[in-house]
Amino acid sequence: MEGAKKHRFSISSPINDMCVTDTGDVYFTDYFNKSISCLSPSRSVSTVNSTDPLEPWGICQSVDGGLLVTLSSKESDPFKLQLHSRRLVRHITVTCDVIQEYEYQEDDQTRLFTYPYRITQNGYSDICLVNSTSLTTGDLVIMSPSVLMKFVYLGQNLTKKFSPTDVVCDSLCNFLVTDLLNKQIHLLSPEGSS
Repeated sequence: MEGAKKHRFSISSPINDMCVTDTGDVYFTDYFNKSISCLSPSRSVSTVNSTDPLEPWGICQSVDGGLLVTLSSKESDPFKLQLHSRRLVRHITVTCDVIQEYEYQEDDQTRLFTYPYRITQNGYSDICLVNSTSLTTGDLVIMSPSVLMKFVYLGQNLTKKFSPTDVVCDSLCNFLVTDLLNKQIHLLSPEGSS
């Protein structure tokens, strides 16, 4: 039967996001313990990487088989960036070797994100993420793997402020973005047009 439950697992830590890799491993972010853990096909759970002092939020498999993880330093007001604040995407191998970090634009001074939350990557290798700008607002940041900002989507034809909560890509590399406040799903082409 399609959609039938195969297995049920109890994990004591709070999971913020998860992804299933091509090999069947389930990786998840544990912001409480500041770590990335893996649930293997053999049903064993193991911590594969500590992100301390950064809190991990979103995670997805990258097109090269690695992982993309959104990370933020803990702040009293997470949307008010301080000089010491960290807001980044880390591209890692499944053994957690760092391939690249995305934190600043090409000038190495302008921050890419306010609070990177959910993340995905399309078949063109574009990195797409929900960038929260307050508890209820945000934007969608699309950039190339070379950290070239392609576009920022702020929503269209809205009755309320744009409130993206997640993003996924389809097989045609389109972006589908859930918008909580407007109760919509935005469909964007790989070039950013809706």
